Amino acid sequence: MPDTNPLLQAWDLPPYSEVRAEHLVPAIDTLIADNRQAIAEIIASQSAFPTWDDLVLAVDETDARLNEAMGVIETLGMVKHNGNAWDVASTTCGEAVAQYKTEKMSNQALFRSYQHLAQSPVARNFDESRKAVLTKILRRFHLSGIDLPAEQQQQLGPLNRHISLLESLFLGHLESATAAWNKRIDDVTQLNGLSQATKDRLALNAQQAGHEGWLIRLDQDTYNRVMTYAEDRALREEYFFAYTTRASDQGPHAGQFDNGPVLELLLSLRHQKAGLLGYENFAQLALVTEMAESTAQVSGFLRRQVTLATPVVEKDAQALKAFALERGITEIQPWDREFLAEQLRQRHLGGSLNNLRAYFPLDGTLHRLCLFSERMFGIRIVEQNTFSRWHDSVRLFEISEHGQVIGHVYLDPFHREEAADYAWTATPRNRRINAEGQLTLPIAVLHGNFTPGNADHPCLLAHLDLRVLFHEFGHCLQHILTRSPHYTLSGISQLGRDTAEFAGQLFEHWCLSQEFLLWLAAHHQTGERLTEQRVEVALAAIQSLNSWQTVQSLMGALFDFELHRCQGDGRSVQQVFEDVQREVPHVQLPSYCRFANSFDYMVTGYAASVYAYTWSGVLAIEAFKRFRQDWVFNAQTGRAFREAFFSPGDSRSLLTALEAFLERPIAEDPLVLSLEAITS
Repeated sequence: MPDTNPLLQAWDLPPYSEVRAEHLVPAIDTLIADNRQAIAEIIASQSAFPTWDDLVLAVDETDARLNEAMGVIETLGMVKHNGNAWDVASTTCGEAVAQYKTEKMSNQALFRSYQHLAQSPVARNFDESRKAVLTKILRRFHLSGIDLPAEQQQQLGPLNRHISLLESLFLGHLESATAAWNKRIDDVTQLNGLSQATKDRLALNAQQAGHEGWLIRLDQDTYNRVMTYAEDRALREEYFFAYTTRASDQGPHAGQFDNGPVLELLLSLRHQKAGLLGYENFAQLALVTEMAESTAQVSGFLRRQVTLATPVVEKDAQALKAFALERGITEIQPWDREFLAEQLRQRHLGGSLNNLRAYFPLDGTLHRLCLFSERMFGIRIVEQNTFSRWHDSVRLFEISEHGQVIGHVYLDPFHREEAADYAWTATPRNRRINAEGQLTLPIAVLHGNFTPGNADHPCLLAHLDLRVLFHEFGHCLQHILTRSPHYTLSGISQLGRDTAEFAGQLFEHWCLSQEFLLWLAAHHQTGERLTEQRVEVALAAIQSLNSWQTVQSLMGALFDFELHRCQGDGRSVQQVFEDVQREVPHVQLPSYCRFANSFDYMVTGYAASVYAYTWSGVLAIEAFKRFRQDWVFNAQTGRAFREAFFSPGDSRSLLTALEAFLERPIAEDPLVLSLEAITS
């Protein structure tokens, strides 16, 4: 098997189409065995006089080979496989890798070798990036419990595995609950208000399910469209009830996939882990790798954001209430807000949003986004036609500079039932240079989760989709455009959450620039451009009556953080949620809602870190001021941004990079910056 297993071969680009279920376990078992042997040999040669090449780079190579193989397996998990052989094999691999990583990070001899190198005379002459690598590696050992007594170390390993299993169980319950519900529509008038494209997609759902009419499922895009456009209030309420009670003790499938007990146990185990490592709570532990200095700073920051948003929320609420009364609605319910807001936008701003998505076809928008990135960052982006892919819709873009390829970005654009129901960026390979000077190029994967087009029109992006595309593309460029040679610094997965989200947040600001949208937009059939007046009014509509989304995001961030900060204070998850709701105006939800049970951020790497979106968003506002000042197409400013934020990798702080880019000192506390952003 080793001589033919595609996961064990050297490759420039992953052999996605060649990998089968029977390849997984033999490949991972082989890689783990090879790694164990390699690390034993490294320790034997490096204990007394460790060197950079033979310790740091040698161990990096073992990590990279295993992680890259697992990256291929995880990507292929996004597609449907016949039978359950794949699921069994991938689960087995995941468990084996977790066990191996626990074993490796408990290796006292390996840890001491890194310590000896960091404390050696030669290390004093290392550049800042090498010092950053060693600091980061040693911190990871500490956070893995290397300093703990043996008995506590033995507790930590099983605890981490149990936490990982519960996170997977949470996602599995959510996926099952989402798939379990659908609503068959026989009378098309129930879908009044929805676009023809949406109706066509719902009709296709029904056809695929083997019956006539239309079929509504619980995917995120359909939920957003029904809540925003469906005129049938009863339909909106029914959908809202099903969506907000997923995986809980409430709703149409109450108790069948209940994440309540899963989350309670998960929070308890995370709290135990934090305690073992010497932290008061998991929120405090989560901040070790972030900019924030304390849990009090984060809590204060979020609450101040709520205070700053409250006047706008109150104003919007009053406008919505008056409009609702005109339509005979005396009490606005959560399933009314987005619909009424959209109707009010239409009244005030005419048809500025009507058919706006026709000007943002995925292909044309992506083409212009690549042209823009080429101009701003001095690169070349060329789509490839022949490559190994995991789905027919997957595309590949080669990025080069000065005639040399520097990385690749895969685009998996469309929503599929077997894939995660959100957009995200994966990083199956980091940039690195090994001891022999051989360069390995970075790879990013953009999972778009967009709605596919049909025979009548291509995939068209709403403005929210446009922001998602730019956000994720910003992540991809940050991953690819680093010049760091260090495996531990070069990938966005190596960054703290507040730093990792910064580029994505900044790229969204181009979608809110009138000048940029005038250049970007082109009708998918005629090539017609939007007028300056249309863009101005559309942006006004997009940015009006959206304060509820802002405070809802703040509620989620505050809830996540408080849940992990206050674990053990005697309150249930639902009680913490209700307490947070009382702090945030106009987001009160019905008592049956179980927000936490489907809040997947808490199990996808953002536990006690959801606040990072708001935190980095404030810093992104500050950074984009220079683009507005210099011109949003200023290539010199783009190069300066690349050098400040992308090139160094994780060798300096986001605050230091921001000051270098702005060429001036800034407030250290984003809370202060948020005040400036409100008043500027």
